[in-house]
Amino acid sequence: MLTLTVKNFGVLKDINIELNKTNLFIGENGSGKSVLAKLITIVTNEVAYDELSQFEEFNIDFITNETIILFKENDSLLLSILNKKITTHRLSKYKTEFIYPLTNKDKIGNMTIQEFETNLDELESQYIPAERNLISIFNQSVSNFISAKIPLPDSLLKFSSEYNKARKNITELNLLNMKYVSKNGQDRIYYDEDNYLPLENSSSGIQSALPMYLTLKYFSLSPSHIIIEEPEQNLYPKAQMDTIKYIIETTQKNDIYLMTHSPYILSTLNILLFAYKASNTNDILKEKISKIIPESQQINPDEFSAYFIKNGVSESIKGKSTGLITENAIDECSDIIDDEFSELMELYREYKND
Repeated sequence: MLTLTVKNFGVLKDINIELNKTNLFIGENGSGKSVLAKLITIVTNEVAYDELSQFEEFNIDFITNETIILFKENDSLLLSILNKKITTHRLSKYKTEFIYPLTNKDKIGNMTIQEFETNLDELESQYIPAERNLISIFNQSVSNFISAKIPLPDSLLKFSSEYNKARKNITELNLLNMKYVSKNGQDRIYYDEDNYLPLENSSSGIQSALPMYLTLKYFSLSPSHIIIEEPEQNLYPKAQMDTIKYIIETTQKNDIYLMTHSPYILSTLNILLFAYKASNTNDILKEKISKIIPESQQINPDEFSAYFIKNGVSESIKGKSTGLITENAIDECSDIIDDEFSELMELYREYKND
């Protein structure tokens, strides 16, 4: 089991979380989810020799004398930040002194350079930013941005590079009752067999969804950690549900971290969790449930973590006995809406005849 403890790192004040195969983080804007997403990307990235440069890449260099970050696997410390000093223990099997330029005869730990480079994809964490909805415009104008010396986040540049790799490897993909086709260097979204729009002219939901769908499919080819900000971005509730099912089904080999604002995401995850739980009751249920929720979309509650992030503090919202997300976490927004509506109705009834 992986665990992460964070204290006094920017907006993150007191975080104590278990990282599992499927991980959910929900909270209000400004609660610290984005900082946590980037931090998880850094600490789980096993190919980074210089963690400090990664903090700078994500523009989250909030390390002070009071900062404590401990990343562990069971009782073994993999990475620590104490007294402004970063210490990594996870790459000891790779780290060794060698002289550049490297040759295929050189070794990193017990692996040749060639073997190490082959395994890089299995060690590197992948970050899918909320800014992915800019990719359709960004890819068309990247040279103009650079020539104009407009500062661009390194994380967005990296994601753009990964997206272009995915486009070269995956030229067709079904998403949200539509079809993506890469043809003549153009990203096309087919709404039916004959009619399409370029990605940059498609809906905002599709412009957010396609970069995520495509890179997820590409990243899923190698086991790795995949961190996704706002998978629901610009999507209708039914499309949010379909997207979560796609994410779970596509990333069987990967560890997934979802940062969301959406109660629909929580409800969908609960369906997939309960489907697994009910399916394992007996063979009859397994067969019948699989026709509604395929086994490839079901989530084992033992491999799931869920946290509410508020004011930089983490709170588990996974029921200890059920293994599902607690009803309070899902219903909180609905309760606020219901309370306000009830208050308005009471005022209306009291004063409507005045």
